[in-house]
Amino acid sequence: MRDPTEVLAETIGDRYHVRRELGRGGMATVYLARDIRHDRDVALKVLRPELGIGADRFLREIRVAAGLRHPHILPVHDSGSAGEYLYYVMPYVPGLSLQDRLDQERTLAPRDAMVIGAEVAEALDHAHRQGVVHRDIKPGHILLEDGHAVVADFGIARAVRDAGDDRLTQAGVVVGTPAYMSPEQTTGEEHIDGRSDIYSLGCVLFEVLSGAPPFRGANSMAILSARLTSPAPRLRDVTQNVAPEVDEIIGRTLAVDPADRFSTASELAGVLRALASAPRTASHQAVSGPVQASIAVLPFANMSADKENEYFADGITEEIINALAKLDGLRVASRTSAFAFKGQDSDIRKIGDQLNVATVLEGSVRKAGTRLRVTAQLINVRDGYHMWSERFDRELDDVFAIQDEIAQAITANLEVKLGRRSDPKLVKAPTSNLAAYNLFLEGRFHWNRRGESMRHAERCFSQAVALDPHFALAHTGLADTHNLLGWYRMERPADAFPRAKAAALSALAIDPALAEAHTSLGFVLMNYDWDWAGAERAFEKALALNPGYPTAHHWYSEFLMSRGRTHDAVAEARKAQELDPLGLIINTVRGMAHYFDRDFAAAVTECRRTLAMDQSFGPVMIWLGLSHIALGEYAEAVRIFDEERRVSGPASATDAFRGVALARDGRTEDAAQLLEELRARAATRYVSAFDLALLEHALGRTDRALEQMERAVEERSVWLVWAANDPILDGMRADARFHTVLARPDRTS
Repeated sequence: MRDPTEVLAETIGDRYHVRRELGRGGMATVYLARDIRHDRDVALKVLRPELGIGADRFLREIRVAAGLRHPHILPVHDSGSAGEYLYYVMPYVPGLSLQDRLDQERTLAPRDAMVIGAEVAEALDHAHRQGVVHRDIKPGHILLEDGHAVVADFGIARAVRDAGDDRLTQAGVVVGTPAYMSPEQTTGEEHIDGRSDIYSLGCVLFEVLSGAPPFRGANSMAILSARLTSPAPRLRDVTQNVAPEVDEIIGRTLAVDPADRFSTASELAGVLRALASAPRTASHQAVSGPVQASIAVLPFANMSADKENEYFADGITEEIINALAKLDGLRVASRTSAFAFKGQDSDIRKIGDQLNVATVLEGSVRKAGTRLRVTAQLINVRDGYHMWSERFDRELDDVFAIQDEIAQAITANLEVKLGRRSDPKLVKAPTSNLAAYNLFLEGRFHWNRRGESMRHAERCFSQAVALDPHFALAHTGLADTHNLLGWYRMERPADAFPRAKAAALSALAIDPALAEAHTSLGFVLMNYDWDWAGAERAFEKALALNPGYPTAHHWYSEFLMSRGRTHDAVAEARKAQELDPLGLIINTVRGMAHYFDRDFAAAVTECRRTLAMDQSFGPVMIWLGLSHIALGEYAEAVRIFDEERRVSGPASATDAFRGVALARDGRTEDAAQLLEELRARAATRYVSAFDLALLEHALGRTDRALEQMERAVEERSVWLVWAANDPILDGMRADARFHTVLARPDRTS
């Protein structure tokens, strides 16, 4: 048989100039070649002709792999036949493969392993959603380009297997690599799914962390036999240089039964990303761990006979969190992250690892008539020992004194440096009216639940203000409620935001140093008044007063997005996430920031990471869907918006974005029908003119779209804060009249 380089030169030499051999494996030889037409280096892979692979079937299968587009997938540029040889062409990545790096270093730091694993899992998730299973995940197929993982040869194993039929067996070639094959691949099952790739990735991570794959043997048959006759070893039985949760995750990927593994690669990616971002991921030996002055205050259990008093227990928890967060030198896990463990019987050490804190405060509240019993225990995460515990039996009007005593006891035990303080009290009574305080706690309980519960929150805060007009926090609660009623289109902007502004200003008149009130005011100034300078001053003031307030960082990040300062917005979103690592809306902001930074692949990655934390969290689906629209993946965007509508109910914004995706996907009749549904809905409830404008423009009705955009400006639609740089409006911005709309005086103050 002739040398393949001679055949390639004769048949495709006008397109590719073969320079040298890069390597060879069981199925192909890889050459470095020059793509003459595009003047670039490529990797040209030539299959072994003795495999007897049918050209038509192979090339048909390879087209599926060529359709994959993802930042962590090495694309297929070209494929074809050259004489008796079949070939395919991929970009040439001059850096190391993961195998090369393991040959040099043997193992990687756990944090590096988690990052690489997450990036590979994200690539797998994209392929699996397109119906493509890799079937041959191994270190040699994971390339390292500019510090990121890129997976090569997607779909090639399937193409080879299907095109070769039983001739591969006759040739003695196993499709897949024995050390990384799943049990179902080993037994030759016909139908395998993405969970097989998850198993293979688990084998890779096992090797990256321990220095060897989980199953070894003298030859391929010995390795395959070991996989079928014995369970995978536990990682921590091989190396102690990994945290228990890493061992648990790797063990789950290596489950024999696919049903016991992660159900999707997206779920695995989210878990790996979370571990990579947690400072204690690496190992307990290699990482010093959190500073001693760090704490998570878990939701106090409601031990009252009346279960309706749950809001009171939650309120006490939040007040202690807020008091401790103001201390210099103490890092406090945010309310959202701490409350993620509510109702769970989680191990204290696991909580400490996930929230990166050295201590945990837990307790209970029992309220009976005018009597109150509060118990609290401060626990050292490392050894589980109690550092301090106390029980308080008091009258109800002593609730603020109890909160202060708990905060002071924590401070003393952690030896926090408080610096100069004019007032040694950590908890100040925000009101002297206990009925107003009860209503405030109940209002905050319902506000945190979002949705229609915010109506209940509004009533509670209003009643609290009526009972004590000087209760600043109650005014702030009312401001934030109206802010979100306007933001989520539950009220017209002209109804919601002026009320929010009045409440925020009332709070500041009472307490000018209240960071929450400055944050509320900044939100109004940005989303309704379009007072950009005033909004920025308000957010900066809030952050100066309380740099540990995650919502201030969150809303300031959105402000920076609206001003086109996307790099700063990404950084600010990261700060919010550091303060509130488990907050779903906080994590969503990372995806938003990348969307407005036009790094859509990163936006998809961040959004899917958040979705892995809670598959029913609707807000993140909106930004995920928008990112897929920007990537031209319209059918996927429609699917995501359908799911968002299922979990969150009908909303004009979601329907408008879905309509845009439908129209761009060529389903104009469906988009037009959706527009009519929105118009009909507008007769009975608020539908933003901005949403109607989007759909009109997507259907090619430019004049109508601009008319609706004029109305959107008049009604001060919240989405207009991003109108100057929102990617979904790129087409509309090509019309000079659109810029005239945005240049109105009330838009540029």
